[in-house]
Amino acid sequence: MEQTQPIKSRPNTSQFPAVQLPSAEDEGPFNTEDGPLPFPPEIVTPEKINAFSRFCKERRIYYLTHFTRLENLTSILKNGLLSRSMLRMDPQFSEVRFNEPALPPAWQWAVSLNISYPNYRLFYNLQERLGYEWVVLLFDVDILMDIPFYFFPYPAARMIRMSHFQKEIAPFLQYTQSFEKLFIDTENVQRSVLEIPDSYPTNPQSEALTFSPVPIRYLREVHFYNEYKFNQWFLQNMEFALTIEKKLWQTGLTYFSPRLDYIHWKSRPTR
Repeated sequence: MEQTQPIKSRPNTSQFPAVQLPSAEDEGPFNTEDGPLPFPPEIVTPEKINAFSRFCKERRIYYLTHFTRLENLTSILKNGLLSRSMLRMDPQFSEVRFNEPALPPAWQWAVSLNISYPNYRLFYNLQERLGYEWVVLLFDVDILMDIPFYFFPYPAARMIRMSHFQKEIAPFLQYTQSFEKLFIDTENVQRSVLEIPDSYPTNPQSEALTFSPVPIRYLREVHFYNEYKFNQWFLQNMEFALTIEKKLWQTGLTYFSPRLDYIHWKSRPTR
């Protein structure tokens, strides 16, 4: 299938500017339009690979995470992690279920992942509303060294519609410095005070977006809510499930629970 998405020309930026990113409390105002188009994905250079590899080793970042409905798991294991727009274009994926909120149309060609731990604020709300029919997928962090990503310190769905996004934030989302900035103290958050682990981004709703499908070869673990949910899915998909490596299957609440700093974020709006 041909994957196409609108992109815009990239400005000539020779060095990383001192961009003032929005605070978690001041993420507006929103544009009424659908949102600006993404800049073209940049090639992952040897310099980027070295920078990502060094930073991830220093902070012991091993995984990118993605939570999805349990009913989508078989499709993902067969086809990889695909974007919302790509799934909607192909009739074979008509049974795939999506979560809200959606990104602006041009950005729906992207796949969203979280660094080290799921966006528990959104995930926890979905669990309360829709029950525990979910799985959490862990992908090897080496994917950052292979395909281009855009790094958002706050929810992408909100940031993209901000009035100053196009000029002050969008051109710099793919810089390695933008990735590193996910892990710094902010005006309202001191990581040491909240005891945020080194491998976790400062804001639990930060995102890493890619316009490339995420191949299944990067998948390292699939976490089910409990053994009952795993056994239920396994029996319903036994013929296919038996072809999957057993070491992928994990059960337990580790990735279904809030982070330790949840009290700080409890009163703040999600997404």
